[in-house]
Amino acid sequence: MQDVADRREVGVLQFSRVYAAETQEITLEVPSVFRGNLSVSKLAIEESGMESESGIILQANSGEEIVIVAGVQPYSIAVRGVTWPEYTFEPEYPMEQYARIAVIVP
Repeated sequence: MQDVADRREVGVLQFSRVYAAETQEITLEVPSVFRGNLSVSKLAIEESGMESESGIILQANSGEEIVIVAGVQPYSIAVRGVTWPEYTFEPEYPMEQYARIAVIVP
């Protein structure tokens, strides 16, 4: 969470490489189209004059996307594009409010 104004917070995401999942972590199988080259974009939201990086989009050459963004519930994420049983995609803000910023991946 990032404080952006008095009594106002925005969910932010931070990513890091992991080499093995912890026992309490959830892992999901991604569709095979995401195992090749990907386009990566970060999602930013502006609230109270501050920009917060709140998500990421992975796009396969086929156009299919995996979206990972801060969820509507505090300390949650919203994920779209992978199978997650009994799950509803509920981002913190409507998707059209996020700026989509291309990331160059070496």
